[in-house]
Amino acid sequence: MTQDDVASLVLATAAAARAYAPDLRAGLRRLLGAGVRLGAESLMDQRATPVTRPDTARHNDSRSGQ
Repeated sequence: MTQDDVASLVLATAAAARAYAPDLRAGLRRLLGAGVRLGAESLMDQRATPVTRPDTARHNDSRSGQ
């Protein structure tokens, strides 16, 4: 492989990277955006489920004998 071949390969690779960079950025942005949306939805689902707490009024009534 000569220096001309190496230079041509480097230039071709740089041109390809430059041509596809906007598509790669857009794809990465979409992928990360989808991950953020799924994570937010998961957190919202976790918060939507009610937290089970002991009924303090019932415990107080049972202690007072009523």
